[in-house]
This record gives sequence, C-alpha cells and structure tokens, in this order.
Amino acid sequence: MPYRRLPKTDQARIRALRAAVESSVDNGVFTNVLSHNTYYRAKNMLENLSREVGVYKRCVQEQSSKRGNEAYEAALKKARMYVSHFIQVLSMSIMRGEIARSKRPYYGLPENEDTVPNLFSESAVLEWGLKIMEGERRRQAEGGVPIYNPTMGRVSVVFELFKEMYDRQQMLQQRTGDALHNISDMRFEADEIIFEAWAEIEKAFAGFEGKARIKKCAEYGVIYYERPDRKSKKEL
Repeated sequence: MPYRRLPKTDQARIRALRAAVESSVDNGVFTNVLSHNTYYRAKNMLENLSREVGVYKRCVQEQSSKRGNEAYEAALKKARMYVSHFIQVLSMSIMRGEIARSKRPYYGLPENEDTVPNLFSESAVLEWGLKIMEGERRRQAEGGVPIYNPTMGRVSVVFELFKEMYDRQQMLQQRTGDALHNISDMRFEADEIIFEAWAEIEKAFAGFEGKARIKKCAEYGVIYYERPDRKSKKEL
C-alpha cells in the first residue's frame, strides 16, 4: 500500500500547498474538501513562502551573474589601481619636497615610511580610498596644492563607482540571508499545514477505494510513494 511523505524541499512544499489551494476552489466554488481555516492557512503560507523563495532565488542569481561579477571585478581592480597610484604619487611628491612629510598622517599613512598599504582585499580598498580622500581634502583646506595624475577628483569617481557596486553586493547578501532565514522559519509551519491539509483531503475521499482514492487525493497535492520493500519506488 502506498504511503504519503511530506515534501523535502521548499519547491516541493510550494507545489503541495498550491495544489491544495487551487484544487479547493472549482470555478469559484469552494469544494469543502479542506476546512476554511486550513484553506486560508495554506493560501497565506503559499503566498509568503513563494515570495521569500523568489527573493532568495533572484538575489542568488544576481550575485552569481557572470556579467555582474565581471563588472564588479573590473570596478574593484580599477579602484585598487587608482588608490595605489595616488598614494605612490603622494610619496613621490614628498620625496621631491613638494609636500611636507608631516602631511602623510592626514592620509592615515605612517610619517616615516613610503610603502603602499596592502590593498588586496575589498575592505582595504574601501578603507584606504576613504582615508586618502579625507587626507587630500584636509591638506587642500590648509592651502596645499592638489595632487595630479591622478587627481583626487578622478580617484573619487572611480572609487565611488566601486563603492556603489560593493554596497549593492552587501545589500544583496543581506537580503539573501534574510530571505533564507525567513524560509527556514516557515518550514515547520508549512509542513504542519501540509500535514493537516493532507489528513483532511484523505478524510474527504475516504469513501473511494484503492487507486481511485489515491488519484483523487493526488489531485489535491498529496504525494504518495510505494513501500520501500517493493521494486518500484516511483511517485504515484
């Protein structure tokens, strides 16, 4: 005798809920197979779970988009290059005596070193981009001559483009995490609703026998499997 088994994936939960909800209304008339309470619980869960799964999928797809990743990596590479070049030009200007060495701390740089900070990570590019923009603003506010090639204006444009893309990536990661958390919170209740709905569906068609009963219940989304001791374990 086949047995029923609750869905194991979120997509399977959505399919089970949708079948129960959509089959419960025939040409605008409620079939009474499900109680009104179970029907509306299933309908609300279907809408909420479908929405969160959709949000999760869209966010993951956008984050993993090859085109999006290529554009992001190009923006990061360019921002890293401009930040690095600006710091190098600052150091050369100090060596030539055009800028006082005491101004290096304005940029968050050690006064007595001429090395370029490690810009390997995204966070480092963001940190030093902000530092050199603030340092250049402060030095010019004191009457200092602007650094050229690259100018801070050009550095700022490149940096802000990268920062905008970085912030979007962070937002997508946050939304992905939130959606996944919401989905996880819904699973237990979704399974509970499906279990109750299937019990009501089987009760409604208890008068049918054998395959006819299984077929009617399956129309409302009940999933049946053959017993594992049988050769065939296909879903009916």
